[in-house]
Amino acid sequence: MNRKSVTIIVLVTAVAAIAYVFFANVSVQRVGTDIGDAAPNYELPMYSGGTGSLTDYEGDVIVMNMWASWCEPCEEEIPALMDFSQSYKQKGVTVLTVNMDLKGSKDAAEEFVKNYNMTNTPAMRDADGEVDELYNINHLPTTYIINRDRTIVEKHAGPLTFEQLEEMVEENL
Repeated sequence: MNRKSVTIIVLVTAVAAIAYVFFANVSVQRVGTDIGDAAPNYELPMYSGGTGSLTDYEGDVIVMNMWASWCEPCEEEIPALMDFSQSYKQKGVTVLTVNMDLKGSKDAAEEFVKNYNMTNTPAMRDADGEVDELYNINHLPTTYIINRDRTIVEKHAGPLTFEQLEEMVEENL
């Protein structure tokens, strides 16, 4: 082979390698907590027993709600979330609640879950602050709408009504 042929082969190989790296990185979704990011996975104890993870519900539209038993807006919102869960379960929507009582009473949180019959949905406890850290929760309640491929499509800090949940979820069914 002459020098010109070797140079062409090296250049073509370099261009192919650069194109591969570029397109491989473009096609990988970033994991994070912003709209458009892949929601970070976690595994937590569930109030119904055992453990659960976010990926257990991949394929459903997920309404992930962070709450605490001492949070008055959370208490106002939970009945709407539980009603929404029952109304949308057959449409492939999972309402997943995560207790953020990091410093609160375990008994108070368990009573809260019992009073609002929250074990009809996946109800988890973030006892060690794993989800708090992953999602950098600054306000309670905070709700994420996650589409069927685990992409965050909505994020809302503050309580939501049934109608607001419906509006946020309907466009992702």
